[in-house]
Amino acid sequence: MKKVKYTINIIIIFLSINVNSQVLEQIKTQVRYELDFGEQVQNDWIKIKKFLSENEDWNNFTKEEIELIDKYDAEVVEDMWDILGGGCSFYCGAGEYEVMTSSNLAEQNGIGYSSKNLRDFSYETAWVEGVKGYGIGETIEFEFSATHPRLTEIIIVNGYVKSKSVWKNNSRVKTLKMYLNSKPYGIIELKDVYAEQSFKVEPIGHADRENGEELIEKGTFKITFEILNVYKGDKYDDTAITEIYFDGIDVH
Repeated sequence: MKKVKYTINIIIIFLSINVNSQVLEQIKTQVRYELDFGEQVQNDWIKIKKFLSENEDWNNFTKEEIELIDKYDAEVVEDMWDILGGGCSFYCGAGEYEVMTSSNLAEQNGIGYSSKNLRDFSYETAWVEGVKGYGIGETIEFEFSATHPRLTEIIIVNGYVKSKSVWKNNSRVKTLKMYLNSKPYGIIELKDVYAEQSFKVEPIGHADRENGEELIEKGTFKITFEILNVYKGDKYDDTAITEIYFDGIDVH
């Protein structure tokens, strides 16, 4: 009788594990935009800023100057570090959101590494986790207002990209576990590339947007990323992410 009871208990435990376990989607990113902040690019931007400051009339620009403006889209992008220019984008009408991290590296030599760097739309700054080791288990959480437009694409600038050497010396994220409103959503497999990378999602956010008061009552929604694994830096174990930003619908 005891043997039968023992066998039944094992079966119940086995079934419970299978019922509660969840196979998460493996999400692969695509390269969206390759980065280059090398000496040539820096020199080009010095030239662009110089002749833009000296001329207000477009007709006064030479053919070479116009070609340089077009190359870097400098009519709308004011600086080589700008992730978004002055042109129309998802963020023209995107709502409010906050970003919180479980830790961050302390400021060093006047350079900060806090969570605000994840949403400042600058390639020059980065969030760096602040725990011993590679930051495995550290989290980034975005909380969006109820009225925020729905998200359809998540864009990640992985590593500390202000220069290629800094990017190599610091660790980059290899895999992230993504949660939607605290529930596991998928495992993101990031490429070890000096570039923006992204992946599409089914619209995240509140769909019924006709009644503003009812929309607000639905409350905020959250996306959380947890570091599972990293590409080790050549010099430091600090793990960095320069930016996480979004594209979506409900704006135009």
